[in-house]
Amino acid sequence: MPDLFPDVAGSLELEPTAALVMEWAKDLYRTGNASLFCSRLDLSASHRMKQECDLICPWYPEVMMNRKWFIRFLATSLVSDAEGECQVVLLAAGKSPLALELFEVHPDRIVSVIETDIAGLEEKQEIYRAVAPEFADRIRCVHTDIYQKKETEKAIFATGMYDPKRPSVVVFEGISYYLPPGVSARVLSIFCSGSLKNAVILDSLLPCRLVREDRRYISRGIWGVSTGTAISGTRSPTARKRWMGCSHPPGVSRLRITQWMRWRGSGPERTGFFPPAMTDGSGSRLHGCKEGRSLRGCTAP
Repeated sequence: MPDLFPDVAGSLELEPTAALVMEWAKDLYRTGNASLFCSRLDLSASHRMKQECDLICPWYPEVMMNRKWFIRFLATSLVSDAEGECQVVLLAAGKSPLALELFEVHPDRIVSVIETDIAGLEEKQEIYRAVAPEFADRIRCVHTDIYQKKETEKAIFATGMYDPKRPSVVVFEGISYYLPPGVSARVLSIFCSGSLKNAVILDSLLPCRLVREDRRYISRGIWGVSTGTAISGTRSPTARKRWMGCSHPPGVSRLRITQWMRWRGSGPERTGFFPPAMTDGSGSRLHGCKEGRSLRGCTAP
């Protein structure tokens, strides 16, 4: 199959880790506006990291594709299930084309998509205008630091496209394991509602003790490459402890839905994003919890 995302002069250059994630997942984006969007991304910064990761685990791209596929599945399902029109918030959105994927499935049910990140969103907004002008006016990309709850909340409301009375689907992908739990809790508390009309989707990582012992080298290796801690002399004391103890390893096996757990919070102040809705049993979790309740329960082989 021809490469639809060649390294083109003048395309948007991604930093190495972001480029690596998109390189791993690019086979998901072979059609539609997502394909056009990704064709504007320069993934060349990922080459060295990808080579290192391939030596550790050549099938690791499957893990990333499974994660992104399932998050897209959850998000489209939540939009379908929302009572009337809804809005989508993508926190720390990076260069994912998820907004375009959701609009292509539900063009009439999504009023707006708001994306936040600390940098690079002006360029992303321009790509949206170029490849999907029919949806670009309903997407707002804003710079804000999710470490700062008040700043993030102010930036979201300042778009004029967020209505706290409207159902929201909030995606918090690929970031929770880099943050102290308190930071995640504070920024997600922006979307609490007494009526439980909002939903949060996030992925998290399992402790190393829950990863098969014969695969822990994959966790440690991929984490080390992706965080820069595998290079001698660059590892901070905190990163060294995390890496050696494998306390927050990446997922290390092909995703299979083994268990969805039901959980009900004690009140509207609970966001319900900590208990797992799904785990692959090897190193990664996906959560799909309505504030205080998991979305649905099932078991699959």
